[in-house]
Amino acid sequence: MEVSLDNVSIDLRQVLFEMASALDAVGVDDIHHGHRVAYIAYRCAQRMGWSEEQAQIVFSLGLIHDCGVTQREERSALLSTMVPKDTVSHCMKGYELLTACEPLSSLALPILYHHTWWCELEVNNELSDEDKQFAALLFLSDRVDYLHANYYPDNFGNVTQRSRETISSELLANTSTMFESNQVQHMVELLDSDDFWFSMDSRYIESLAHRFPVVPFFSAHLTLEETISVAELFAQVVDAKSPFTFEHSRNVAKLTEFLGHQLGYSERFQRMLYLAGLVHDIGKLKTPIDVLHKPNLLTEEEYVCIRRHATDTRQALLKMFPCRQVIEWAANHHERLDGSGYPLGKMAQELDLPSRIVAVADVFQALTQSRPYREGLPLSKTMTILGELVEDGKLDPTVFDCLQQHDIECYQISIGESLKETASV
Repeated sequence: MEVSLDNVSIDLRQVLFEMASALDAVGVDDIHHGHRVAYIAYRCAQRMGWSEEQAQIVFSLGLIHDCGVTQREERSALLSTMVPKDTVSHCMKGYELLTACEPLSSLALPILYHHTWWCELEVNNELSDEDKQFAALLFLSDRVDYLHANYYPDNFGNVTQRSRETISSELLANTSTMFESNQVQHMVELLDSDDFWFSMDSRYIESLAHRFPVVPFFSAHLTLEETISVAELFAQVVDAKSPFTFEHSRNVAKLTEFLGHQLGYSERFQRMLYLAGLVHDIGKLKTPIDVLHKPNLLTEEEYVCIRRHATDTRQALLKMFPCRQVIEWAANHHERLDGSGYPLGKMAQELDLPSRIVAVADVFQALTQSRPYREGLPLSKTMTILGELVEDGKLDPTVFDCLQQHDIECYQISIGESLKETASV
């Protein structure tokens, strides 16, 4: 396969949508909360006459405003009362994640303050006026969705006029304390619109975003390293679902990069391999947590759930990446040379060497890493299992030979430790 090393960027807007879906997968009953907060904020920003770029930025903030949430209970608590008790921890975590991701670092401060009352925001001299407005509108929109969820719709699923009036009254009662007064006035007018409510559907919201005019924030071409930075942020959001998933993906990424180096690939190609390893399991977001962490044998139905993640990975990556090579390398990680793999049952001639590297790294890392329900296997046992898979024609012998030649280094990369206690492996 001829590989292009040029277009390895990422669709930043689509990543944020996928991140919003990832946050839904953490385990909250209120699905598409991020979508709705994004939509509410965007419509209100438009009504207030904000620039299109500002409106799109606050839309993006809405999608990922809860990126610091790590526990099911924490997410549920945020949507159980108008004034949640503990909001600092997830705001701080979200701020830290975004600060470390250069392409999205400008979103960090509004995320940090998105549960701060306006009476405190207004007198904060460390924030720009724009960041204050972003944070305030994010807070207001988040609470509108909370209220929307707590005032039940009619028999046809629509918000009643009485509910609209009650929500508006709640907002007006907290003007100038919780919420910025000008934003509240425009939001209350917006809540009276039929179209506003009828368009609050995840399908319509994604369609709306696809029609957004081009603005500088989302039109910049990301470098490979910036793309990797965004992928690492995404992987940490995924970690909220499964404590070991991010460690697995990150260590598979390091292994693929290391093997790529030993097999003579260029430095840029090695980083592309790292990226493929990093995102190879993002489809597991849709795998039920009790299946993902089941300590004993899976039933036939449960194994179907597990196999589905490879297709879910491919579909998510197709939305985010223009680079088909990275998508193929990541999505092929459960394919086998003899056609016994999944989800497409590809044969050897359909699997290039990078795909084979990711497959070997994935098996090696999964065997050696300790999970909540079992200890990782020692190196000797792992190599025996891999050797049998090679002999059976399932995994690539060239990649396995490279792994054998550098088995100690690969083992230490896989378990996330520095070179030490090598005699024990």
